[in-house]
Amino acid sequence: MNILDKIVNAKKLRLDELKKTFSLDEIKQKATSLENKPSSFRDSLLSSNQSIIAEIKQASPSAGIIDNNFDPERQAIHYENIGATAISVLTEEDFFLGSAEHLQKVKQKSSLPILRKDFIIHEYQIYEARILNADCILLIASILNDDQIGHFVDVARSLNLDCLMEVHDQDELNRIESIKDVIIGVNNRNLKTFEVDISLSVKLKNSYRGDNPFVAESGIKSQEDLDYLMNNGINNFLIGESLMRKNLQI
Repeated sequence: MNILDKIVNAKKLRLDELKKTFSLDEIKQKATSLENKPSSFRDSLLSSNQSIIAEIKQASPSAGIIDNNFDPERQAIHYENIGATAISVLTEEDFFLGSAEHLQKVKQKSSLPILRKDFIIHEYQIYEARILNADCILLIASILNDDQIGHFVDVARSLNLDCLMEVHDQDELNRIESIKDVIIGVNNRNLKTFEVDISLSVKLKNSYRGDNPFVAESGIKSQEDLDYLMNNGINNFLIGESLMRKNLQI
């Protein structure tokens, strides 16, 4: 079993426990009754010539503990001060040490649009994201079938949430390429092997025929990496570890 399968299995177990506390009907009713409107994550990317989605995460399976003095509120303020366009917050508990509370704390401290970064496998999590005041959700093509993707996008739209559609290869890009008004993200890290190749973003960008914002994710460690991607027509970047460790300035 690869690491991605382990993450998904752990998420299923956590969802089963959550549903014992709040049913799908209960969380749906709460989410749909909210009157505040999410910010447009997608528009924030479209409005900038170079957009940085700065990620807040304490750990990852590939890097281990990233910040021993992890403070999501302090990190959010730092990101806003250095000019990030948006913020991504890991809420996956078992492998990234994230939590819903981290997102809520960041939302209280930052006016930037926020992506809930998690492994969404059920619509329950989308209603939960709305309650947490996220502005965008992550949908990973490799763990979802086409029917799930279509349904989850519809649910997100009904809640005024944007969707970052994450792909890892040409086949996955082909599956989601025709979906309108979303964000396309290419994860340069293979979530099954953890190998990283930032040229993957360039390869898939060159084959992409749509007009959605296109984001390069993972493996961006230097200004040279940013220059390489920008010289190949990519100007939206999701950067986590390098910013958390302050190895990269933006």
